[in-house]
Amino acid sequence: MTIHQNIGAPESTTPVPPTPAEFIMQIGTGMWLARALWGAARLKLADAIGDTPMTPSAIAFVCDANADSVARVLRTLSAFGVFAQTSEGRFAHNDVSRLLRSDHPESQRSFVEAVFGNEHYAAWSELETTMRTGKAGFDVHYGEPVFDYFRKHPESEKLFGEAMTATTRMVDRAVLEAHDFGRFDLAVDVGGSHASLLSGLLALHPESRGIVFDLPATAEAGRVHWQGTEPGRRIEAVGGDFFASVPEGDLYLLKFILHDWTDEQCLQILRTIRAAAKAGARLAICEMVLPEVAEPHPGFLMDLNMLAQTGGRERTVAQYDSLLVPAGFKIAKVTPTASPMSVIEAVAV
Repeated sequence: MTIHQNIGAPESTTPVPPTPAEFIMQIGTGMWLARALWGAARLKLADAIGDTPMTPSAIAFVCDANADSVARVLRTLSAFGVFAQTSEGRFAHNDVSRLLRSDHPESQRSFVEAVFGNEHYAAWSELETTMRTGKAGFDVHYGEPVFDYFRKHPESEKLFGEAMTATTRMVDRAVLEAHDFGRFDLAVDVGGSHASLLSGLLALHPESRGIVFDLPATAEAGRVHWQGTEPGRRIEAVGGDFFASVPEGDLYLLKFILHDWTDEQCLQILRTIRAAAKAGARLAICEMVLPEVAEPHPGFLMDLNMLAQTGGRERTVAQYDSLLVPAGFKIAKVTPTASPMSVIEAVAV
């Protein structure tokens, strides 16, 4: 039995670059591949495949799906390196597809289902209106901002929270390995939800304490992720609104927060933090910091997603500086990491 990891053009010692027309086609058809990946995550195809290769019919039976459709989706994903197809037409796991299993410790299934799902695509479908008006596509399509929508649709909100947790798994380790947060007594994870970064940070600082600060229901629900752990003994969940007030601390964490909001809203968040922080307190902003000049970087794609979903944006160091200075902070250092994330550390002045 032969397992094919990738099926495509014959191997060549000299890769032939695509023509301009082929390049446009490759970009355009990327949506098809993303939706195939979403279909596999949504139907939990990876959960259905065990330790040995399975037929499409057997997989479809477990997932209550159509065998021919499942076979064609799996065949395409196998061709692009997700799953592996045998010479007998069965499908098996590879290192990539295992990340779509719900029980994988670094599972990306929730992320794929949420971020490549119908609600997100509906927002992108309004891109023309967004480009003409500047209004977020999600607001255009659903008639309200995404976070207001989530509060009315708890299942979508839950899936989004799981997706963000899956995303943070990819970056927390890189952030903690790259950036020296120094000594601190009390770290406040603003919008921290499940407190994944805070938990990792406190594990490195056994003498310190932390507060996960989020909307009351979110902060309370996040307890399940850190209660019972050693760092969790030193974490307190506090509910509130970061546009109004935040707890006092000497280190503040903002991870994947500011990119959700407009400049005016970010300035309000930063001023709220500065009002609670004493001079000398530090603020660590963890985001995809954009290069000043366009070059291949995942932050540019995330920036467009923010344009479609929330009306927020990714920013350059200069753009962060233009928000931090009027809020009462001064950038001390910028730390790139092995992930697409960087850490901008600023000091309250």
